[in-house]
Amino acid sequence: MRASPLSLWAFCAALALWMPAVALPGVPLPLQALDAIALLGWPLLALYGRRATGLRLTGPLGLAACVLLSWSVVGGQPIVLIWTLACALPFTALAAIALADTAARSAFLGGFLAAATGSALLFLAQITLGAQALDFRTNVAFSLPPHYGRGFALFPEVSTFATHITMAIGVVLALLMHPQTRRRSALWGALALYASCLLFTRSTSVIVLAPLMVGVALHTTQTLHLRSILIVMASSAVIAVLLTFFISVFYADRLETHAADRSAAMRLASMLGGLSPLWSGELFGVGIGENHEVRLRAHQVARALGLNFGTLPTGVNSQIIGRIFEEGWPALVQMSALLFALLRPRTRAMARMTPMRAALLTLGIGSLLTALLVTGYRGIYTNWLWLAVAAALAPKSNPFERPQPCPA
Repeated sequence: MRASPLSLWAFCAALALWMPAVALPGVPLPLQALDAIALLGWPLLALYGRRATGLRLTGPLGLAACVLLSWSVVGGQPIVLIWTLACALPFTALAAIALADTAARSAFLGGFLAAATGSALLFLAQITLGAQALDFRTNVAFSLPPHYGRGFALFPEVSTFATHITMAIGVVLALLMHPQTRRRSALWGALALYASCLLFTRSTSVIVLAPLMVGVALHTTQTLHLRSILIVMASSAVIAVLLTFFISVFYADRLETHAADRSAAMRLASMLGGLSPLWSGELFGVGIGENHEVRLRAHQVARALGLNFGTLPTGVNSQIIGRIFEEGWPALVQMSALLFALLRPRTRAMARMTPMRAALLTLGIGSLLTALLVTGYRGIYTNWLWLAVAAALAPKSNPFERPQPCPA
């Protein structure tokens, strides 16, 4: 069967999520592949725009309203405004439409796991042969620090790879534990590959996200009965063993040098500084693209709390808090509405209808947690993905797919 343009776009977008640090060759601007794919989404929005109803319409419109309102009142950097409206906006809107379609959703998740497997193999090769020997990063829009002894695949640095591979683990677990899933052998192999990569990252993100993602996968797919209780107990034991092994073997040097403490302190200071517009009277934030303004506020927070992390952060270590910092209260209201839609019980009930829906909800919550707790890079499209998932899984009638009964 011939794939639709929407499914093809979804598959390509999922692949490109895993290679943000690779710039398009021959282009004067430092664009990544997903920037071009997002721009190509504009014609598809005209083709599939009639499917944008409810949250699939109000979500992108709310994003545009927040950005334009902040720009009109406070101002900011024109290049950031153009990128947000030209790239992030069509990506969020078209992803919401695609992820609500059965075929396009399967294509997206298939592309996501295929790219995860390729990135994991490249990561292990970098660990074995040396990351500096297999460094294909060319996108100067990101800071590209060297990582000796630590891989990063095609990401700016190791933490962004660690967050993505953790989300891939959550997706695989959701598929494995869903009662309707067939042919689980390949999923077990993928899980083992991703988990081995996670251990070698030596990233703080593992401790922050991995237990949460396993819990999300369990909560999404399991109901309260004896079998699910045993699964939760077994999963908790495995997580405890793996985290203990990770900390004692791979993470010990970061603890001894206090690098982990400094990293955590930097994130905390920048996030608290990023929330300051909520109580400082800056209703519409500090301006689009003005993330660097957080340095002074993070320094004030560090002095007040007695935090020590050396170099001050250059931006907010959280995409969600970064939006609040730049756009103010309107961004908080808009994201809170989508957060409620993503986490409400009816969304989980709808997600349990099929393994693909359960995997998508798990990925959406993983994107939310990553954007909230770890990743502050504006150009990492995964930070915007949870907005699209919240809109796509809105529990309302969808004429483009036939719902199946929820498994017992």
